[in-house]
Amino acid sequence: MIPSRLPPSTKRPAFTRARALFLGAALFPVLAGAAGTQPADLIGIYVKALDANPQYQAAVAGFREAAEAKPQALAKLLPQVGAGATAGEFEQAVSGNFFRGVFDDTGAVGAAAGGNGISVNHRDQFYSLGYQVGLTQVLFNWGLFKTYDQSELKVGQAGVKVYEALDGLRLQIAQAYFDVLSAQDGVRFAKAETDAVKQLLDQANNKLANGIVTDVEAKQAQAEYDLSEAELIDAQNTLDVDLTQLQFLTGGQSYTKLKTLGTNFQPAPPDPNKLDVWLERAQSQNLALQDKHYGTEIAQKEIEKQKAARLPTLDAGAKRSYSYADGGISNGIAAGNNHGLDESIYLNLKVPIYTGGAISSAVRGAEAGLEVAQYEEAAARNDAKHGTQVAFLNATAGLSHISALNQAVQSAAAAEDAAQVGYNVGTKTYSDVLLAVRTRYKAERDYAQSRYGYIVNFLKLKQSAGALSHADLLTINRWLQQ
Repeated sequence: MIPSRLPPSTKRPAFTRARALFLGAALFPVLAGAAGTQPADLIGIYVKALDANPQYQAAVAGFREAAEAKPQALAKLLPQVGAGATAGEFEQAVSGNFFRGVFDDTGAVGAAAGGNGISVNHRDQFYSLGYQVGLTQVLFNWGLFKTYDQSELKVGQAGVKVYEALDGLRLQIAQAYFDVLSAQDGVRFAKAETDAVKQLLDQANNKLANGIVTDVEAKQAQAEYDLSEAELIDAQNTLDVDLTQLQFLTGGQSYTKLKTLGTNFQPAPPDPNKLDVWLERAQSQNLALQDKHYGTEIAQKEIEKQKAARLPTLDAGAKRSYSYADGGISNGIAAGNNHGLDESIYLNLKVPIYTGGAISSAVRGAEAGLEVAQYEEAAARNDAKHGTQVAFLNATAGLSHISALNQAVQSAAAAEDAAQVGYNVGTKTYSDVLLAVRTRYKAERDYAQSRYGYIVNFLKLKQSAGALSHADLLTINRWLQQ
């Protein structure tokens, strides 16, 4: 029985899951070990797909991108320090008559003075240097706090998406692998059926030559043989198409031979064989549902963040500015060696009063976004429940189906032998034998496909319950033989 990947549990930190994911993936090249002309197995193909599948690689890159949201949000809550410096050469000039009615040309002051003012015509060229250092610290900004909360949720959601893509890839690889095996069986059975029909055609032609059968029966045999050849061509085309899908999933890698399902495969019912248990697991561990639940929580935080724009913000700051100039008219005529120092510590309070309705609109938009997320989560919950039920029923019914088809193969083989004997002695017609041949090979095809279908359905059950793991593929790989 395929072991469960995880026990029923609540959500775990995405970074922990991702770390385990990468460690697990690193072990698989050692386990695969297929090289040269050896038949490829499920694990070897899966390892190649990990590097070649764009959906999975995009999810991993998305996790790395989302992981940066948390330090970026935290950075806005930490002290912000900045510094600047200036240096330059300046030239200033001033000319004109100043202080008219106050001073005269001799510098006398008062009513007795003529009040003609002071004539000035002065130019000054000098150097100036300065620097500024400032520090600000957020004391209260509810919007930034909510942004930080959102960043943690986004990291968790991205981690779930990685596992979701990984589970999807596992299922795709298994489906494609067994599709190829099924198509190979189809070609084998179609060829065997064609050979059997060819023998019947030869027998019909011999009997026609001896006058035992009519020309109509010989022509019917020829038509059935032509039909068998057409079915063989169709089976070969199906195999080529399925091989193309397997190549696509592994970056164009071609495969000429795959390990087949061995006799050591013994299908067993799901463990536990209780639908309620699997449904409970799906409600707590289904990855698509966890993804949408994260989306709902992020949408709730978005509402809080938009509402926070109505609240005041408070920052603390400190600043030091220094300047030096060795001249400059603005510092006084013929000034030199001027030093300036400014140091301050302050609080900066901002209170939004009216923003033209922008905040209210943003809140309404965020509330609508929450409704979308909630509906999507509800849909994912229904999908998880439905998918688990269908997979469980298919897995349990598959056991009875396999057993019935196994019996059908034996019965069809016995019926074919009896029909062939009857045809040789003249008690059975060509149509009787042909029907027996086709029934036998159909039963064999259906039996082989039912075994592959059972494995895929069981993987779908594990995926729906959020319990699909590397160990499941390893177990299936042990069922394969050369």
